[in-house]
Amino acid sequence: MILYESNELAKMMSSSVAPVFLIAGIAGVLSIMSLRYGRVIDRIRTLLREGPKLYKREISKSDEHLSKELHSLYKRAKLLRMTIILEVISIFCVTITILTLFASLSLGLDFRMVPIVFFMGALFFLIVGLILFIQDFALSLACIKHDMKVRADLEVSASGQESF
Repeated sequence: MILYESNELAKMMSSSVAPVFLIAGIAGVLSIMSLRYGRVIDRIRTLLREGPKLYKREISKSDEHLSKELHSLYKRAKLLRMTIILEVISIFCVTITILTLFASLSLGLDFRMVPIVFFMGALFFLIVGLILFIQDFALSLACIKHDMKVRADLEVSASGQESF
């Protein structure tokens, strides 16, 4: 059994646990992404179930608008799914980093490059996931812009009638 001095044990623990803060940060972003993903999926289900009823009342070209909205929501769902997967891989890489650091320090093994490679991988996956997350925001704004245009066209054609 290996016995450690208290200062060696403290050094091992602080070296191994420091990346946990990165996991906490990624987990916060991951929860936001998961909420957005859930909302997109719920909206797709609502439109598939009730979309024709909702849009036929308001828009003369409802099938085209509904199809376009479903297509853009599906694209957003795919983006968010990939983003979530990348962030989970990033957390996995940080966990492997912690594990190898702890094993290296506690067992005296030389894993010099392994933690570095996995930590760099974690940062890479985090960055790519965040870029995709930004794309989701851009796509959601494009959807809103299209909806605003459809609504504006509707209000112009309905002049003299009740506006929505």
